[in-house]
Amino acid sequence: MTVSSVTGTTPTTASATTDSKEKSALDKDAFLKLLVAQLSHQDPLKPTEGTEFVTQLSQFAMVEQAIAQSSKLDILSTQMTGLASNEATALVGKDVTVRGSGIAFDGVNATGSSINLEGPAQKVTVRIQDASGKTVRTMEMGPRTPGAMPVKWDGKDDAGQPVAKGTYSIKVEAQTADGQPVSTSQDVSGKVVKVSFEKGYPELVLDSGVTAPISELVSVGAGGAVR
Repeated sequence: MTVSSVTGTTPTTASATTDSKEKSALDKDAFLKLLVAQLSHQDPLKPTEGTEFVTQLSQFAMVEQAIAQSSKLDILSTQMTGLASNEATALVGKDVTVRGSGIAFDGVNATGSSINLEGPAQKVTVRIQDASGKTVRTMEMGPRTPGAMPVKWDGKDDAGQPVAKGTYSIKVEAQTADGQPVSTSQDVSGKVVKVSFEKGYPELVLDSGVTAPISELVSVGAGGAVR
């Protein structure tokens, strides 16, 4: 059978609440018109069972409720994002520690970094790599106990020559006495100079040039990162 389409428009200048109510009313009106059209065009020899209409009404009600709930969740999500963004901007000027492998060199000093060992290690090797992934400096740290291990780099390569200014990364390899790998994580400290929202979520930009999502924040300190 052929059922004529039903269309409608909603005002673009109405408030969100008014739009939601008018859209809901339109959906109900459109459904009822389609239901009447279905009844008027059905085959008399094959009438639609009453249970089918009940099922259709139930499905329509469920869809309508899902749309309303989705709209409310979208509003709640927007509000939560706004609150999180406001809290993130309060970190500007604070000394923080973030989870990350970046380390910056300004031509004189390299930013502080720390490695966390999950267990005792007989051998710990730290490699400083440039943006292309090339290792410019390899440092053997010797045996280490579990916990935080600060990493100090003088900004020089293996030949003892200063490297170019820029952001580098740290790669860590830790092993036990029997050669088993030890899990590690890395922290970077610095002062927050800006909070970026370009990627749709807050990112902390440190004075060293290191950028990290706010989800990687480890600690905050007024005059120095604290753990």
